Amino acid sequence: MAWLRMSRETRKDLLEGTASLMLCNVGDYISGFFLQLSEPIIRSAHALLALLPAASDARGDVYSSYGSRLGTLLHLGLFKRHYRGELLALITLLIAVNLWVGLLVVVINDLLAGQKMNPIDIPFIALFSASLAALMMIPSTTWLAVTSFRRGLDPDNLVSPIATLFGDMVTIPTIIAGYLVAVNTPTEGKIAFIAASAAALLTVTAYLVLGARRGRQEMRRAVRIIKENLTVIMISTLLSALAGVVLVDNIQSILSWKGVLAVVPAFLEDGGAIACRFSSRLATMLHLGRVRLSRLPRDRWVLVQFGINMFHALLIFTSLGAFGAFISIASGGSIGEAAAVFTVVLAAGIVLAATVSLLTYYLAMASFILGIDPDNTLAPILTSIADILGTTSLAAMIILASGALLV
Repeated sequence: MAWLRMSRETRKDLLEGTASLMLCNVGDYISGFFLQLSEPIIRSAHALLALLPAASDARGDVYSSYGSRLGTLLHLGLFKRHYRGELLALITLLIAVNLWVGLLVVVINDLLAGQKMNPIDIPFIALFSASLAALMMIPSTTWLAVTSFRRGLDPDNLVSPIATLFGDMVTIPTIIAGYLVAVNTPTEGKIAFIAASAAALLTVTAYLVLGARRGRQEMRRAVRIIKENLTVIMISTLLSALAGVVLVDNIQSILSWKGVLAVVPAFLEDGGAIACRFSSRLATMLHLGRVRLSRLPRDRWVLVQFGINMFHALLIFTSLGAFGAFISIASGGSIGEAAAVFTVVLAAGIVLAATVSLLTYYLAMASFILGIDPDNTLAPILTSIADILGTTSLAAMIILASGALLV
């Protein structure tokens, strides 16, 4: 049997990768279901679809790094000493990043055709959504880290992926809730909320800077966290905003296919998940000297990993295609329309997986040649670029399939 002929390492990569990626898909299905239910709102406010990739990326970046740092503090026995600074750094990042995301989407809303939104509504929704999510995310992430550590489990293996999964699940409901509040709140109230958020950002930042200058270690650490995270997250959300541009630019095609809107969250997550798993394994092998890079991938280990990526893609996007087909039928579509949705999703997913696999290989090669540790650079870059590639591959397959059906 082929399974028995595989090395133990290959079987381990197949099983563990499949388990983690299918877990991510659970969150994608829940998010997709909420997005499909919100189709009437999306039709009247296209900018919400532009907000989705950047807001989701920002949430994942902020909370996964927060969870990772909590794990480190717990292992070092420094949790109680530094948690206050961690919380202040988290609040600062959340406000700053979501103000930035709101401004990005305001620009997108102004440049693209379609249903325009009030420019004040967009940063209000971004900040309100982040605040609502924080009420759930901060306690749950902290509780998970502390509880897992006390029970003898390693928070490093649990907190970041589960925090990312939970963040994906709450992003769409909180954005929709923010929109419903925005349309029922006077302009003065929305401006006051944005101003209060900006004032809170300035106040907390000033407090941290003053504390750091006075030599308080927890404040110095908090300032360093903000410096190291803010620029990277702003760049990654800028790239994710381009995925929002692709979505809004193709919104009529997406909405014309029943069930396709429900798979959009998965195309914002699964490509990045496949790329990050591969980049993590590739970086480890490069450090161990077990992989030799070349202009064309020839190393046997690399080719096996390409095969694993394609296996994962076939499994994930077959499942996702079936989900999209089910939503299509539940929304009143015919069997033929559901079959077309399944085919489009599977084809777009295979193209996405092949593209991100090659991209990961060459970015890892470039970073290693330049003397930059791929562990520190590839994940946020790949996640954001995969957002663009995912939405582009889905939109391209819809356009191709629409043309074929018209012939």
